[in-house]
Amino acid sequence: MNYGIVSLVPVALTLSLTFYSRNVILALLVGVCAGGVLLDVLQGTLFTGINSIAAVFASSWAAKAILFVLLTGSLVHVIEQSGGVKGVVRLLTEKRRAVKSVFGAEVLAYLLGMVLFVDTTSSIVIRGVSTKPFFDTHHGPREKLSYIIDSTSAPVAFLSPATSAGAFLAALIGVQVSNGVICGDPFSFVLKALPFQVYSIISVVIVGVTIFRSKAVALPESSPLKPVTEPHPEDLHDAIESKAVNMLLPMGMFITGTFGLMLLTGDGSTAIFAGILLTLVTTGVLYKAQGIADTKGYINWCIQGMASYLEVALVLTLSFALSDLLNGLGTGSYLAGFGQHVRPAFVPAMVFVSGALISFMSGTGGGTLSILVPLSIPLAVAMDVNVPLVLGACGSGAVFGDHCSPISDTTILTAMVTDVDIMDHVRHQLPYALTGGIISSLVFLALGSVF
Repeated sequence: MNYGIVSLVPVALTLSLTFYSRNVILALLVGVCAGGVLLDVLQGTLFTGINSIAAVFASSWAAKAILFVLLTGSLVHVIEQSGGVKGVVRLLTEKRRAVKSVFGAEVLAYLLGMVLFVDTTSSIVIRGVSTKPFFDTHHGPREKLSYIIDSTSAPVAFLSPATSAGAFLAALIGVQVSNGVICGDPFSFVLKALPFQVYSIISVVIVGVTIFRSKAVALPESSPLKPVTEPHPEDLHDAIESKAVNMLLPMGMFITGTFGLMLLTGDGSTAIFAGILLTLVTTGVLYKAQGIADTKGYINWCIQGMASYLEVALVLTLSFALSDLLNGLGTGSYLAGFGQHVRPAFVPAMVFVSGALISFMSGTGGGTLSILVPLSIPLAVAMDVNVPLVLGACGSGAVFGDHCSPISDTTILTAMVTDVDIMDHVRHQLPYALTGGIISSLVFLALGSVF
């Protein structure tokens, strides 16, 4: 049923609070409460909002998606604690002595971004800590390092489906499947949307072009650098011996296991959940055999990793509940009524721009998706627009706005890790991000006319 303009109230409140408070959890919670109260009044029910949160866990897909996000936190944490990440860094640096110039340091930061794709935060921190000494040694501009790191963190994550970002998007799609808006396996939609993650693709390409044509694309003067000595192996590992295999083997098992199970069963949601669960069990056996951690210690690592991802899991839960309430209010079909005067070809570009604005003003890509996907999929279905294309526009807009925003967590974290002023980082990154954003908007206009 379509309740008209009143169905926009939860969305308006959620967006307003997201911009004002920059607290996505608070904004989503208020949106859920508002949607629940509206349905209570309109349908004569009680506690619809609260029940919608509890009902999230009644969906097997939603439950598996939330568990996957928590288990991703466990996998990232145990790999870090085992010294596996540091082992990979040492493999590419000290042991191979591959970094002999600023160009080498830039390539290292770029390549590590391709390897450390599972978790955005870990990717930023590890690359900043491990590559900054090389930039300082060879007198490279830290602003360029911060640009490389930031522009190959979230974009790479969105181009790698077997990540927390991919699971987050699949989970949001899963709600639309459960509500009957679209049909099919949610994870298959994520895979189909990969070629349409236009901004992420363009961003990664621009970084590569910038590195290999650094003389042609000059950056402004960098901040004064302090001379430092060449890093030594002891600076990159602690009491636990750093072994690259402790990262490479679990990641290899996870990727091959997930896609193998998906091909075998045809069920992407179960495959990605079972894949990470089996990887954690096998990794625990591997680490215990090496004497890195006993069973109790390994389980504690897993729990600690889950704790670090509780906020993401809460955002997902509230987003699922809000999406279900918006479906009950008919928000998507109401918005589609406004689209009768808009050509369907313009929808992907409009979604991209909307996502960019929300992400820029709120400073959160994940929060943007949690608001945008529940609105965009019903709109795309009602206007007969290619759903994977619209999903790509959602992801592209979220990443683009996040890159440009000075209040984004990835922007702030990258600046802190590379010891660059936040606004200096934004100013140096903005021309490249805007270039990618303009190209992306034109591409979505073209794709909207083709698909």
